[in-house]
Amino acid sequence: MQRSSTARARNGIYGAPPPAPPRDDYNDFPELRGVMTDIHNGWDFMLKDDFDPVTLALALMDDSSVGKSRDYHEFQRILHDLDDVLHVIVQDYYKGFNNSIGTFGGVLQNINDSRDRVKQMKTSLKQCKNELLENRTDLWNMWSKTQQHKEMLSLLESIDEIKNTPEKLVTLTSDKHVLTAARLLMTTIKTVDSPDMKKIGALDDLRITLSTEKNSLYDLLLEELHNHLYLKSPYCENLWSDYVPGQQDLPESIVKPRSFEEDNGAQAKDMLSMEENEVLAEDVDKNPETDSYYYMEIILEALAVLGQVPEALLTVQERLQLEMHSLFEKTIKQVEARHSMQGAYKGSDQSKTDDEIDIYCLDKANSDERNEILKDLLWTLYSKVEAVLRGYRFIETCAHRTKKRLAKNGDEYQFKIYHFHEIWRPVQTEIRALLQDYLTTQERRTAQQSAMAASMDPNQSKKQNLFRLTDADGNKQVDSSYQAIQDMLYNNYRKMVPELTAVNELVSGSVMHSNIIDKYSTNMLLRGSYKLLVKPDPYNVSVLLKPTMVFLDRLRQVFPNYDDQNEEGFGNFLDDFAINVFLPQIEEKVMQLIQSATSGLDAFQDARQYKNYSKYPIVKSAVALISVVQSLCRTMHSMPFHTDEYIRMIEVVLLKYYEKCYQRFYATVSRGNAYNSSARDQHGVDTNISSSGDWAQDESLVGLLAQNPFFNDDTKADDEFVRALNQAEITMEFKLKNETHADRQMEADELIFDQNKLIFLGRLYHSLKWFVREIWELRTAHKSTSSGSPEPESYEAVNSKRWSRSEKRLSMTDLSENATLPMRGESARRFDTLLTTYQQLAETCLFTLRLEIRCHTLYYLQMVIREGNYHLEDESYEPDPFVITLNADLMDIDDSINASLPRKDNVFCFDGLPALMVHILITEASFIKRMNRHGAQKMIRNILALQQNLTNFVPPSQSAVMERARRYYQLFNYGTENLIKSIRDNGPAFTFDEYHVILALINNANDEEGNPDEAAASSSDWFMKLDEVMAEYEN
Repeated sequence: MQRSSTARARNGIYGAPPPAPPRDDYNDFPELRGVMTDIHNGWDFMLKDDFDPVTLALALMDDSSVGKSRDYHEFQRILHDLDDVLHVIVQDYYKGFNNSIGTFGGVLQNINDSRDRVKQMKTSLKQCKNELLENRTDLWNMWSKTQQHKEMLSLLESIDEIKNTPEKLVTLTSDKHVLTAARLLMTTIKTVDSPDMKKIGALDDLRITLSTEKNSLYDLLLEELHNHLYLKSPYCENLWSDYVPGQQDLPESIVKPRSFEEDNGAQAKDMLSMEENEVLAEDVDKNPETDSYYYMEIILEALAVLGQVPEALLTVQERLQLEMHSLFEKTIKQVEARHSMQGAYKGSDQSKTDDEIDIYCLDKANSDERNEILKDLLWTLYSKVEAVLRGYRFIETCAHRTKKRLAKNGDEYQFKIYHFHEIWRPVQTEIRALLQDYLTTQERRTAQQSAMAASMDPNQSKKQNLFRLTDADGNKQVDSSYQAIQDMLYNNYRKMVPELTAVNELVSGSVMHSNIIDKYSTNMLLRGSYKLLVKPDPYNVSVLLKPTMVFLDRLRQVFPNYDDQNEEGFGNFLDDFAINVFLPQIEEKVMQLIQSATSGLDAFQDARQYKNYSKYPIVKSAVALISVVQSLCRTMHSMPFHTDEYIRMIEVVLLKYYEKCYQRFYATVSRGNAYNSSARDQHGVDTNISSSGDWAQDESLVGLLAQNPFFNDDTKADDEFVRALNQAEITMEFKLKNETHADRQMEADELIFDQNKLIFLGRLYHSLKWFVREIWELRTAHKSTSSGSPEPESYEAVNSKRWSRSEKRLSMTDLSENATLPMRGESARRFDTLLTTYQQLAETCLFTLRLEIRCHTLYYLQMVIREGNYHLEDESYEPDPFVITLNADLMDIDDSINASLPRKDNVFCFDGLPALMVHILITEASFIKRMNRHGAQKMIRNILALQQNLTNFVPPSQSAVMERARRYYQLFNYGTENLIKSIRDNGPAFTFDEYHVILALINNANDEEGNPDEAAASSSDWFMKLDEVMAEYEN
């Protein structure tokens, strides 16, 4: 106990941790840490491996200076401390030590036991080896039976798997994992057909079942392929788009084939091209139908696994036309359902729109409702057809990849793949048939085909049918045999094409071929016409054309490798459609529009909305045919080929309308409305038309009228030129009047008294002038938008263009609608010449109005002079009745002209009329029978009445010319002597003949009155004096 206390006391000395222990190896024994610190502080050499305790003991006992006897007590203290610490540690951990000792004994026992067992096992293995090395036949037999049993078990397992294959196929096909199903089926069939399996006769029924499953899977693959190819599956709705109002382009499909990548490089990548060596892997965790392209590729791979790709491609190609027809009909039903509530199709009782002009616009004729139906049908249909063609192209690409992959793998499985043009040919046939259905009726197409057949074979109508199959007597045996075959065919077709069950006529076989009547023919494939949503009309071409061209442009983008220059290319399809269908229908409709616009009773009446186009009335036919021409121009720009045909049709419109206008003009100026078609070709006097109408076509007179300043808007013409021009016109008019015999008096039937005719001439002039301006606007609009050096303008073009600059006007032409008329070279010159004929006819109408005024003036003033009484007993305060009638007629004509023509044209019509009146009053004075002072006063009163009335039509400077006529008849009051004196004093104001006439009237009056101063000299004396006086001034 004392030692323990001493140890604990010493431990207390070493219990405090040193300030810096050298090592941390004694954390588990804190009592040992202090002692070890002392050892390290001077006694660390004892911890080395080469420590020698004897040497230390000798050193401790050595008292010399080199010995360690002085450290002996320190050594002894550390030894006691170490001993105490170990004793404490042993007391604290003795239980663990005891347990370790026991455990060690157990482990040692186990090791001994294991060693004994190993020895025993070694002995046993040696014994087994010796036994196995011995030859024993019973063991060999047992091993052979074991192997046989294993093979039998394997066969039984395989048979169980084969029996379960149909159920697995049902599960896989219901989940649309057709590629896995095909691989499973072909693996199973390969197993069944193995040599070992063929020895088992019980598997024959299973082989038949698997063969049936193969056929069923093939049929299923075909139907699934057609469902996605022809957009029957609800998962295909993202491949096409419904029509959106206002749509102008086909929407881009958001679903692409799996290998498509956008290429922004210089050379665009074909969107349907794929890597040849890319192997498709089916993802069994997703529904493959959600991606139609992926699903179709899966189906192609499954068909390749089945080894039936050639049969599938052939079937797909054979069913194309029937499937496309079904697609077209389904689309028509969808569009019809969308518009069923709007009452789109109303047959022939279609209500007219408020704007009557729209019926003459090829691109505006139909109502918006009908147009929307057609747009909905075409845009929706073309979107679907594009998706179908994409699918065909994708199938073609996949087939090529499969073929190349099989060839690369050394497989002799080769097959023929269709070319795209074999697909495009029946598709374009369906499109063309649909477009033609909406352009012309079935009856008209049948009539056209019959006419074409008759033209190709003129003797066809002479042939007689000697025998027809329908006339033959029925054979019951043949009928019953045929009925069984027909039923079998119908059942097969119903399986191949389920849609056939919806067509009662095809199922029942009641549809017969329209050309070959054979009750034993396969008539279930007869294709009927599509249901029409709107009435067939060539007008519809304006709606059909835009989507068709956009569709064909899209096909060129989608199929860049397809040869567009061959006879079945996209462009050639439209070209063929234009030549054989579109342009003939347009031309026929244009001829109908010309007939409708020009042959109606109201064709040359005022257009209802003429104020939208002009300040003055325009005839309806002009507005209608301008609409036709503009719509042809717009159609020409939207279908930019065969422009010569459009220009030719426009020329036909102009020629036909010119003929109608000239006929109306001739009928208007004809006497008694009699029209003689040969009279207009005569160059002499035409007795069938009025004098004004005849004179207006005289080249000499027309040349003078065309120089009139008011006609040419020439404000710089001097008065002397105008007077000379008016005098030349008067001279020419009298020459034409006296062409049959001299001094002929105008007759009433040579004049136009119907004010409606005069109004019509003004309407026709202004309408033709407006018509030419509108046509020229189409020309100038093209020239302003076209690039390149302009061609020099012809004389006809300059004349036509003059009218386009003549006045500020309202126009029907909307340049934003591409209503321009591009022409160059010979066609432009020919067209300008045609416009010149219109200009000449319009000018003839205006000249006729001017000349009609002058003919009225000539007729009535001749009646005033030749039929008037100027030998009056009393003074008359009223002008002559013919003067009053003439003034009234002039007022009516003025009202007629003002109702249809601008002011400047009215001024032209009355320009120079006072000079004509003066000329008539003076030159016709020789036809006055007798005159006295009261008669002269009456004539002066007539002149004043005419002059006063003229102020309503002509400027005062022109009406002042009437003073000359008044001064002339005032000479009558001078008497013979004063007349001669006035000439001698003031000079002659008139010609010798004019003085001669008035002098004769004075002498006649003097003779009748018996004046003694005047009677002294004879009349001849006064004439001699007049001759002398006039001779003085002439010299």
